[in-house]
Amino acid sequence: MHLTPHEQERLMIRLAADLVERRLIREPTLKLNYPEVMALFSAYVLEEARHDTKTVAELMDTSLSDVAEEIEQRHKDLNNPLSLPKTTTTPGMTTKPATQKTPGASTTAPPAPRPTISLMPGVREMIVDVQIEATFKDGTKLVTIPHPFGEDKAPVYPGQYELLKDDDDQDRAPYSPNRVSYNLDPSGNFPGGDKLWARNTADRPIQVGSHFHLEDVNPQLRFYTEVNGRASSTPAVVTGKRLHIAAGTSERFEPGVERAVWVVPIRGLGQVKGLKAGKTAPNWTAPTSSSGTAPTSSNGTV
Repeated sequence: MHLTPHEQERLMIRLAADLVERRLIREPTLKLNYPEVMALFSAYVLEEARHDTKTVAELMDTSLSDVAEEIEQRHKDLNNPLSLPKTTTTPGMTTKPATQKTPGASTTAPPAPRPTISLMPGVREMIVDVQIEATFKDGTKLVTIPHPFGEDKAPVYPGQYELLKDDDDQDRAPYSPNRVSYNLDPSGNFPGGDKLWARNTADRPIQVGSHFHLEDVNPQLRFYTEVNGRASSTPAVVTGKRLHIAAGTSERFEPGVERAVWVVPIRGLGQVKGLKAGKTAPNWTAPTSSSGTAPTSSNGTV
């Protein structure tokens, strides 16, 4: 057999997931580490996509209990029972206190306990989302599972650079005193930016890096000017602009999402080469400083 590196990775994922399942058979309450739980999530999505039993949208709602239920049911069908711990909540999520019911009033049945998988301390904080490239009947698609352990946020996420709440985090205000300072000019001042509205009209997420020329992004990610705090119908000019985010980070725009973003001019020599023909540096004038000369920075050419 001649397997591509991509096919070899999928086989390794399946092998790792099988190893985790064997460990759970031996000890159902075993607390899994990061690679073990990621292997289970990945294998689950790959198998459901291959058999075309779930759509991309359905797989995006996958929880740890869904994975545990599938493992339990499969081992039951193989006459190799596996009994995982049961819970009514996802690990890491808070449980709301029971409310006092008035006698005679209608009551809602509590959720039935579902199988779950125990995690080692700190694993939940390491997994903000899960991304798997899976093969469906109609082709290969990227499946993103946001917040696989629920919407509740942990106090600290590894690698997070904004630990303090912004004064205006909805608008991503550049002057927020709690925000980490970046994109400043040599004098330490914010050179000025524009607040625009981005709308993803595609049927899949679009991710944009910090220094990517906005005019060269996926054409289905469209930018509009703002009127009265909302997006107008007027397309915004984003030539020579990039997102106002820290270098090396990126922004992800989910399908159908419309939200405000801040954009800033590309600094340095103002050159953007090799992205898309006809939309690079020669079509726009680099921003100038107060002295009338093209600004320079330690970042050099973008």
